[in-house]
Amino acid sequence: MKHKKELQIAWEIWNLVNKLSDLLWDRYEEGFLEIYLKEEDNKFLLTLEAPHLPRAEEKTNASG
Repeated sequence: MKHKKELQIAWEIWNLVNKLSDLLWDRYEEGFLEIYLKEEDNKFLLTLEAPHLPRAEEKTNASG
């Protein structure tokens, strides 16, 4: 019986986490994409091994 109760609770939590994920994405999609693209830009710049190039976050901090 305990296993069934745990399973039901786990199912409910999983559903609520998915609902929360959808709500957060709907609310912050633009911001999430901006953060993701900055991180990817920084990774790419690091692969170039060009220390004289400013990273995306440095550009943002300088103007922000």
